[in-house]
Amino acid sequence: MKGLKNKGKWSFIAFMTILSGEKGSAQLFESGINELWQELYIYKDLSEKWSGGILLNNLYSSEFGHYDWFLEGKSSFHANKWLAIEAMYRQEYYASNGIEIVEYRPMIRFSGKTQFWDWSIRNRHRFELRMFEIGKTRLRYRTDVKINPNFNWTSFNIDPFVLQEVFINQNGFTRNRIYAGIQGKNQRIEPSVYLVLQSNIISNTWHNQLILGFMMGFEL
Repeated sequence: MKGLKNKGKWSFIAFMTILSGEKGSAQLFESGINELWQELYIYKDLSEKWSGGILLNNLYSSEFGHYDWFLEGKSSFHANKWLAIEAMYRQEYYASNGIEIVEYRPMIRFSGKTQFWDWSIRNRHRFELRMFEIGKTRLRYRTDVKINPNFNWTSFNIDPFVLQEVFINQNGFTRNRIYAGIQGKNQRIEPSVYLVLQSNIISNTWHNQLILGFMMGFEL
């Protein structure tokens, strides 16, 4: 059983390494994937109530032929094991209609979670102030619900999960995301792989994109 767990552990790492290569990205786009997300998340518990983290995200888009990235930092206050408040800041660099854009985005997020038998349920509410070097400042609200059973497969304690996220701005309901993936943790390493069906409303018509993402998290 120990050998099987180790085999699953290294197979999972090898799979994520292959995805990060240029050849792997090209093959994914040919298979119908519209975007590829790569995320690196590093965090540390500073005390029983406080924690901090940094997220680096790289995005590759086949449809628009561009690459963008953002760096995000956050400080979290855990009121108890069920409720948390997070102060966050993101700086993002991307292209739109051939123009390079920088976005400055302070955010605040409220999180709640609960447990039913072997199932975890989490709900988050995020308020964003989106400030651009070119263009008007905008407000946006996002909320998501995540559900996952605690199966703890292999030595990485891998569990499946599903998540739905809704985006609302001054124009109303503009984007919906549905995630399905697997996540795990082995000591201080936390890998995850997921698929996202993203639906954007453009000119009163919904447009769908398929996104493949993977994250590697590290606890300090």
